[in-house]
Amino acid sequence: MSLSSEFQRLADIVKRLRQPDGCPWDKVQTHDTIKRNLVEETGEFLDALEDRNLEGMREELGDLMLQVIFHAQIAQESGEFTLEEICREEADKLVRRHPHVFGENHAANAAEALNRWEQSKVGEAGEQSRRKSVMDGVPRSMPGLSRAQKALVKAARNGFDWPSEKDAVAKIDEELAETKEALNAEDKNAFTEEVGDLLFTVVNLCRIRGVETEEALHGAIAKFLRRFKFMETETARSGKAMTDNSVDEWTSLWQEAKKKGL
Repeated sequence: MSLSSEFQRLADIVKRLRQPDGCPWDKVQTHDTIKRNLVEETGEFLDALEDRNLEGMREELGDLMLQVIFHAQIAQESGEFTLEEICREEADKLVRRHPHVFGENHAANAAEALNRWEQSKVGEAGEQSRRKSVMDGVPRSMPGLSRAQKALVKAARNGFDWPSEKDAVAKIDEELAETKEALNAEDKNAFTEEVGDLLFTVVNLCRIRGVETEEALHGAIAKFLRRFKFMETETARSGKAMTDNSVDEWTSLWQEAKKKGL
């Protein structure tokens, strides 16, 4: 079967599930009740991607597509918009924002292509009326680190940036000192504010270095999990409970895990 027929088949199945005699669970869902599903399915796809699990990627992309079609079906039933409108508007937008492909304005490299994309966005009437600030394009529902990095990227593109990487590092030192000061003062509210500023400045350094902060943190978490599982296994092998390990024993196990390249 063709792509269009398979896509239509999936849309028809979702529509059938929403009918009065359809699935009791599917037919009572709203945009709000299933919004977390979209986040979860995105996370599951990213897990499969990181594992290079092609079968899992294919399945999770299908689940993501289901979420789009499900929201479109809910919207169509309420007279808000249709799946056809979503597809048409997205296709039109892609053509409009790629003048270097579908027009005469060619791009020599990826950076120039991205610049053409941003210029096309600025020139769109709908974009201008919807967003009063360049920061209006930073979604509230993004994970904190990604949201911070997106905001900082937009600020830098509009001229608000440190003169050098050295200045950005100095700002981290400044925020760390203020965080320690709040910690020593045992002021929870001040500590919360300062540690937030510290995290933000670290994100900015990652942005300057071209590192995705969210990916860097996920890498650190994965490393921590590998080393902890090793310590867990070694502790069990010694016949002890993990809570019985002393600080020195934990340190020794951690160093051993590091030596093993975990």
